[in-house]
Amino acid sequence: MAKSSRFGMSAWIAAATVAVVAVTVGASAAYGTDAYVPTPAPAPGSYAAMPKPDTTGMNARQIAQVQRGEYLTTAADCMPCHMAPGAKPFAGGLSFETPFGVLYSPNISSSKSDGIGNWTDKQFWNALHNGIAPGSSLAVFPHYLYPAMPYTSYTKLSKPDVLAIKAYLEAIPAVNTPNVKNDMKFPFNIRAMQLGWRIMFFRAGPLHMKKTWSPAVRNGAYIAEALGHCSECHSPRNLLFAIKSGQTLAGAPILGEPWYAPNISASKQYGVGDWSQSELVSFLHDGGNMQKGSAYGPMKAVVDYSLSQIPKSDIRDLVTYLQTATPPRETPMKKVTVPASELAAGKTLYVQNCAACHQADGKGVTDVFPNLAGNQSVWDGPANNTIGIVLGGMIPWHANGPAMPAFGAILDDHQIAQIANYVRTAWGNPGMPDATAAQVYGFRKSAPPHKVAVADGDYLDPSPIASAQARKLECPLRTDPLIDPTAADMKIMQGATAKDLGTRTDKLIAAVKKSNPHLSGAQMKQFLLTTYCPIVATDPSISDKKTALKQFMAQSQVQAMAAPPTKSGG
Repeated sequence: MAKSSRFGMSAWIAAATVAVVAVTVGASAAYGTDAYVPTPAPAPGSYAAMPKPDTTGMNARQIAQVQRGEYLTTAADCMPCHMAPGAKPFAGGLSFETPFGVLYSPNISSSKSDGIGNWTDKQFWNALHNGIAPGSSLAVFPHYLYPAMPYTSYTKLSKPDVLAIKAYLEAIPAVNTPNVKNDMKFPFNIRAMQLGWRIMFFRAGPLHMKKTWSPAVRNGAYIAEALGHCSECHSPRNLLFAIKSGQTLAGAPILGEPWYAPNISASKQYGVGDWSQSELVSFLHDGGNMQKGSAYGPMKAVVDYSLSQIPKSDIRDLVTYLQTATPPRETPMKKVTVPASELAAGKTLYVQNCAACHQADGKGVTDVFPNLAGNQSVWDGPANNTIGIVLGGMIPWHANGPAMPAFGAILDDHQIAQIANYVRTAWGNPGMPDATAAQVYGFRKSAPPHKVAVADGDYLDPSPIASAQARKLECPLRTDPLIDPTAADMKIMQGATAKDLGTRTDKLIAAVKKSNPHLSGAQMKQFLLTTYCPIVATDPSISDKKTALKQFMAQSQVQAMAAPPTKSGG
């Protein structure tokens, strides 16, 4: 129900409390004393609040089951993955880029035509517990779900909890939105191919808890391993993309994105074992602090729409489990050294581009700009997160706060690597200066497509100037504030053909002269090149891109000189 990454009403009334106890009889553990929380208010970002269930006409037991389902659906982070940009909650349609093609989340509203409205309890349980949806593949094989839906974790949910989730989904408005067809490559588009993977790597069954675990640890384990499916992102995977046994929670790159989910095992040196409980609770429930930093990237969505919306007592239990009951995974970084001149250059770039917000000492500004000094996600593991932040920017830490600007269109690959290496080693940060220009370019190349970046809300949509294609063609970066093409400027030239290129260029020149009437000839030339070069770079129909650019610049210079001057204030 979730991708592995995204999301109090007064306290329980006595009757509901009793009913919930009855509903959850037979579950494998106590799941918290504050199991029902209010429908979350909209958090800053791309998604709306969880829909309010309609419990009209239900008895106390049914109401309690729906309320339990609302809590579970929030804790499992279901809605953000089953909601495309601008769509209604649980209507599906969100795209997921994988090495095997594009998957789209299905509609899981109670719609009978497009969602799960006709599913029986048995079919819903089979989907979450066994990863098998109604239908078939090649007529004789079951309709296996792709493990992008983390049924490998949801299989640990108790049956009463799975049916409570279904009860909640049935109590919110149905959305009649057709499912988007997956675009998987052959032979991965044949679901029957999942059989071999399942035989090797999937075992359905409950969460196995140790007899010595306290109720708090048991509850935390259930949240981490079943509902929150933490292992799905934070564990390394093998060549067939199954989680490596013996390395759960040791940290791993996020598939298809420039992020690294850090080690969150009980390791005191590399995981979260040395954090104070209050620090980790603050990070997971309140969005972080000025000592250990804040959640960002996919983890920010998880905090905003899931962990911050469930009781803090549950987060304390989750923290207790992570810090005391998970095997400590020791993940030392490979020793890397770079010339002192490289770190000095990184410091200069940091002072020029970053210090105004994050401060020269890396301590940030309280509740506005998070600290970089001491921020474990900055220095622990590979340099992915630091590069990703500098390259693509970030949405605001708090509502109405400033966004982290993207520097991918301002700095080149080498400069971004230099900043990353400085930040990872400055102010006592024990990271390695292992970022390289090639790594930065690789992230440009794998940056999420426009629709994915917008949908995720955790990675600012990179400018075409920052694209790998533009960098390969050596398009100009934005070095002059006056030479900063807008999306509207680029739209004028997008899709230009030999037939209408001249007309479009005239239109662009007129627009530029109107907004910047005092541009010099050299600045106008640079503006035109900065605008059109990324478009040529990303246009597959243009084979000889350098010649096309040369011809464009020669012609546009003539047109710019011929264009009448724009009157000030015109």
